[in-house]
Amino acid sequence: MNAYLNTTIPTIYADMNIFRYVACGDISIHEAGRFIWVFSHVHFDEIHRNGNTDALKGMAILNEVEITDVLDFNFHSVGNVVLQKYVDPYLRYQQHLEAINGFEDKGDHIIELLMRIYGADNFAELSLTPGQLRIEIDSLIDKIDPEVYARTREKALDVSDQMQAAINLHLSERLPIDKTRLSLGITSEIRREIQELESPIDEIWNLISPSVKGINKNQFLGFEPLPGVEGVERTQHGSIASSQAVLNLLGVSPDKGLASRKKIRNILSDGQHVGMASYCSGLLSADRKFCNKAQMTYTYLGNVTRVLGFEFVKGMQVNIHEGQLET
Repeated sequence: MNAYLNTTIPTIYADMNIFRYVACGDISIHEAGRFIWVFSHVHFDEIHRNGNTDALKGMAILNEVEITDVLDFNFHSVGNVVLQKYVDPYLRYQQHLEAINGFEDKGDHIIELLMRIYGADNFAELSLTPGQLRIEIDSLIDKIDPEVYARTREKALDVSDQMQAAINLHLSERLPIDKTRLSLGITSEIRREIQELESPIDEIWNLISPSVKGINKNQFLGFEPLPGVEGVERTQHGSIASSQAVLNLLGVSPDKGLASRKKIRNILSDGQHVGMASYCSGLLSADRKFCNKAQMTYTYLGNVTRVLGFEFVKGMQVNIHEGQLET
């Protein structure tokens, strides 16, 4: 969990709002050319979802370069990332749209599952997801070798049936997120106290571990595979993104609207940003809760990334000096 980009110039991963602020002239960055400014596909996914392309101008101003996962011939991650050469962000965004055309809403079954865990009243929608998974897989494999298609589809049907059984058994009754937290021994007062500690993740695990049987702390947070779960691709950025979802569940600097279909995708994107930024020298953001969770995670993992958080004031200049933020 401590892989990082080896560059002669520090790399700064900025969240979406930074690009918008720069594009609109709401902030300036002192001697921005001292750094390599980094973005990922997560930014493009947000732009496509929200319909606001202002950030592309900010990316162009900062000469942003893209950080990408390295894939093998079977499109599996090899556990490494690289920085691509600069490409005009407007052109690169159009390439991204072409690449995802027809697959924009894939993975909605995961969205419904997370919303239910966060306390959403969405059992009807959740119950449809096993069937949606079957349809999704069919659309992905319909042109492959017939024999491989038959084997893959059989596995998909088996997983779909298991999903349906698990939903009916464990998720038929809605549990508000506050009750989930209380069942783990987490009150609002405890949450406030823990967030001020030097090692909040360790402290909250000490609190909830008596209620969590059969797995260790890193497995609960998503940093290690769960017992009996094999064949699931694991990356540093993916594991860190998962940990942000767990911290939200526990109420550690939680985002608002966790059970809202309107907000959940952007919340999950925030977790992906924290994961992708973990390879860089710094993560720049004006979102306090986002920064808090990122800092807790990087500190726990001993990650090299510094969280550069600030309170946004229109017209301000941001100065990053020796790994610290001056405004």
